[in-house]
Amino acid sequence: MVKRNVIIFSLITLASGWFGVLLDRILTEQPEGDTIGMGLWLILPLLTALLLRLLGHDWKDTGLRLNLRGNIKWYATAVLIYPIVTLIIVCIGLLFGWLELAKLKIEISFSLLGTAFLLNLGMKLFEELPWRGYLTPKLIELKQKDWQLYIIVGLVWSSWHFAYYMVYLPDSNFENMSRIGTLLFASVIMIVWSVMYVELFQITKSVWPCVLMHAVEDTLFVNTLGLWNSAVVPGKRFLLDLNFGIISILLFLGFGLLLRKIRIQKEKDENRNYIRGSIMGES
Repeated sequence: MVKRNVIIFSLITLASGWFGVLLDRILTEQPEGDTIGMGLWLILPLLTALLLRLLGHDWKDTGLRLNLRGNIKWYATAVLIYPIVTLIIVCIGLLFGWLELAKLKIEISFSLLGTAFLLNLGMKLFEELPWRGYLTPKLIELKQKDWQLYIIVGLVWSSWHFAYYMVYLPDSNFENMSRIGTLLFASVIMIVWSVMYVELFQITKSVWPCVLMHAVEDTLFVNTLGLWNSAVVPGKRFLLDLNFGIISILLFLGFGLLLRKIRIQKEKDENRNYIRGSIMGES
């Protein structure tokens, strides 16, 4: 049953963007960039996950509880990972002369960033509930190994973006890389990012740190990417790009694997304490 539902969820997720593209070609009189098809693409994975849970009376592992007790530090981690990676990349860029600080124009208002962050919180809940709130716990229930979790979640997550990269994004977004190239790079990045998101979910048993981290990512990276790229020395974007740069990919993978190490040690400590408590209880 669980395996069947995971397959159903994955297939509908794969098709959701193309359902949206087809719908938009039928309903031609729509505002550009804000179509009914895009709305369908955004919401269909979440609706599928909710329907599968409803039909199976299965709500035990949705991760909707905040679980703040003992997890405040992981909420803080969720907020800080992307800023820390950005700061490290800035330091590396300045150290090797790959970043021209004079060209780094910080003109974004904090009120604008605050508004973007609040909007992103709502939008990212639509993403995190399907990927971390449904697919991840179901794969865990199927006893998938860690590397299988990362790859499967990352591939399903990235495949959901295929129509977005191939159709919905305007041509102006692909001046430096083709649509196919961007899609392939994005798929690698989402697999790498999945290590962090899956591990945060497993440590806290909550989707909310993932929602928070994803909202910070979109707010920080999407709103500052153009300003950042203008300051990078030509020929060094493959290293310093916040999304597609080699340095950022390695740093995010490192953070994810560190979270995995911490989570495994935490589980060992909990099992040890449980066994010790059982022995003391019997005696």
